Amino acid sequence: MTEPSVIGNVADLDQGQVLLPGFVTCQEDGLYVDLLAIDSNALMQQFVERVFSAGARFVDLDYELFLNLLFLWQPADIDRKLDELKRRGKPPSLRLAADIVPFPASRRAAYRNVKFLDGGKAAEYIFEQISVERVIDDPEAPDGSGKRTVSDRLYPDFDEFIADLWDKGLRFGIDAKAVREAIARDKAERVTIAHMTPPTEGKDAGIDEQTDLLHRDDAPRLLPNGKMDLHHYRNRFPQVSAGTRLFKKIPRIAGIPGWDVQGKELSPGDVKDFDIETLAGPGTEVVRETGGEFVVAAIDGFLDIDVQSGQISVVDKIISREGVSMRTTGDLSLSGDEYEEHGEVQEKRVVEGHNMTFLADVFGRIVSDGGRVTLKRNISGGAVQDAGGEVFIEGGASSATLDARRGSVTANHAENCIVIAERVSIGRAIRCAIIADVVDIQLSEGSVIAAKKIAIEKAAMRRDDGTAVTVLMPDLEPFERGIRAIDAARTEAEGQIARINEGISAIVAEPEMKSYMTIQARVKAKTLVMSDAQKVQWQGLLTRIAPNLRRIAALNKQVGELRQTIAEGEAEREKIKRERQEASLDISCSIKTVAGDTRVRRLRVSADGPPLANLPAKELHMKLREPGAEANRLFAGHGGSFEWAAPVEGVDGVEESAGSAETKD
Repeated sequence: MTEPSVIGNVADLDQGQVLLPGFVTCQEDGLYVDLLAIDSNALMQQFVERVFSAGARFVDLDYELFLNLLFLWQPADIDRKLDELKRRGKPPSLRLAADIVPFPASRRAAYRNVKFLDGGKAAEYIFEQISVERVIDDPEAPDGSGKRTVSDRLYPDFDEFIADLWDKGLRFGIDAKAVREAIARDKAERVTIAHMTPPTEGKDAGIDEQTDLLHRDDAPRLLPNGKMDLHHYRNRFPQVSAGTRLFKKIPRIAGIPGWDVQGKELSPGDVKDFDIETLAGPGTEVVRETGGEFVVAAIDGFLDIDVQSGQISVVDKIISREGVSMRTTGDLSLSGDEYEEHGEVQEKRVVEGHNMTFLADVFGRIVSDGGRVTLKRNISGGAVQDAGGEVFIEGGASSATLDARRGSVTANHAENCIVIAERVSIGRAIRCAIIADVVDIQLSEGSVIAAKKIAIEKAAMRRDDGTAVTVLMPDLEPFERGIRAIDAARTEAEGQIARINEGISAIVAEPEMKSYMTIQARVKAKTLVMSDAQKVQWQGLLTRIAPNLRRIAALNKQVGELRQTIAEGEAEREKIKRERQEASLDISCSIKTVAGDTRVRRLRVSADGPPLANLPAKELHMKLREPGAEANRLFAGHGGSFEWAAPVEGVDGVEESAGSAETKD
């Protein structure tokens, strides 16, 4: 027997009737939910709670739609369903059930309690045959009471099952198929009838690389001969052009809540987000387009990725943060103008470039092509080679070679180092070998120093080694050879001019040449007017002496060339004299305080001999500690001070002397 509908209306709502909400409409074939009118799961939950608490139930319930509207569908899901209905030409509503009818207490006896598993992860139900007893009138009852007790089977109904278990706390995740099949089997059995839906975890916001240039190429470099250079990587520091997309922000995806079988919401974990602006460093910009948010290179340059902050920059210099080792970079040959290294340069590794700055210790070899090399910390056992450039060591140098010929070296502290440069400035030099044109040292302890101009604030010993200073005197012989060669060339040219002039005089002395010269002079002065016969004779004379005239012109040209050679030689001679004088300028030695064994000598180094800077370290130390000839010894002592200035050598009329010296004890 079909129960009567309990759907009421506002005008005459009776006891036990259910008032439909605004988003549910009653049509001929059932109850429909208007998707345009429902905007939250809470509205549906309130409606369902109203139906079941009124002792009613649904008939022919669409359980999947029921579950979606109660828990699963979010506004975006409803929007998608509306779009689907629109594409199919359907109205924006879905059938929920056929009707709402009473659920009498007599029928509730057909349903047992539900068992919740693992705190609501699942639910279990025991299906069994249920019978209820009732007393009926029976005049033929054996006991003569006129009453008889009969037993009726109660058969479960799916819609009643949903309503009853809702009141018993089972709200979500009922397996409708499993329940219907168990009801159809009509036998005693234990069935897991509901399962939780775990939350779907979201995704953190991320980045999508837009160019392969974000990754260096650590493959060995290919040499022109086809072999692999295992010491160098192919592309360690990528370059990009302005406008290159570097990466795109992938928006975060929020998680989807889950539900346990008791209808308790299970929240997904929090998802992380970031502001793309925080990742766009100098030289980049954030571009927002239809396709998303992008970090784009604003200038041409090198990529710099800070692995700690994740910030990416495009800079006009190469920045490395991992150090230089066989594991990280191999040897480096840099193409950029500027290089900045934040990690250590390990032993035996080579870095070649132009302007380079090192913020950590250096144990390898740095080679610059004439740029600036700055070491913010220390160099130990390594080398810096920078012909024509500047080397700055803000920390200390130990057992290192600092070679900046035609350049400069500046260091706070140096010990057991070889330093070669045009200009050297060291705060404290301990047992170093220093060769330069100009040297400025605050404290020298047991060092050997060779230069044209030397200024030492304090000279002292280091263990058994004193300070040995060698004042380098210029070798004037190359200048003298040059002047002698020019003088010899002038003498030779003047002799040739004299001989040529004698030849010209002999030609001019011939009779016809004398006549030509006399007549030519009168013609130029316009004191002679020739007749026609004389003109014929004059032309004949010119024809006869033409070879001589050409010979004289050639000889005069030779004389002019020789005089030009003499003039050029004189200019070169004056230049050599100036260079000779400049080579002798500003040669001096100043030691303000002598606080230990200190020796000073002068040494004229032959320009034709091997340079001191080319000597091996041991030979160089021995060479610069030689006492030298007695005449060249300028100072030896353990205290006082020393000042000495050399005369300007090579000036005409000035002879070489011992110079001027002042020694104070």
